[in-house]
Amino acid sequence: MVAAILLAAGTNLYAQTRADEMVEMWSQIGNKIVAMAKDFPADKYDFKVQPDERTFAQNLLHVAAVDFDLTGRVSGSPIGPDFGKDKHNPSRDVYKTKADVVKLIEQAVAAGASAIQQQGDGGLDRITQFSWVNRPVHNSLIWMSAIEHSAEHFGQLVVYYRANNLAPPESRPR
Repeated sequence: MVAAILLAAGTNLYAQTRADEMVEMWSQIGNKIVAMAKDFPADKYDFKVQPDERTFAQNLLHVAAVDFDLTGRVSGSPIGPDFGKDKHNPSRDVYKTKADVVKLIEQAVAAGASAIQQQGDGGLDRITQFSWVNRPVHNSLIWMSAIEHSAEHFGQLVVYYRANNLAPPESRPR
């Protein structure tokens, strides 16, 4: 009886696949960062709190580049643009406008979600050499590391909002 009530209410009684759960987590943080990229004022894209930090735009470019790099490693072939020698820090000279930066981060989030979906649960179990820990790991650890990395930069971007007396999209009343 309870199952019938829950189903009628639209509640799923079964766990999602592990790949679906990973896509959900990937997309949650990715979509938050995309929302910030779209929302933050263009005239403040080169703002940074301290001289030795990345600017708001450089943080977004870095997250996108790392996402593309890790998606390519897990997929077994390069994905996304070639960022050159400093592959995790694309040049602001190449991504000059807010629209350029937004498009890149949107593409990176979409590429990761697509790769996770295409590979499914089996892809999470595959082993890949992972330079961050200098050993082979399951791809699930690579995806979790990328999600955690994005979350760290999300926090940094929140600081940039607050330093400009702005409320990040996630902090606004709904």
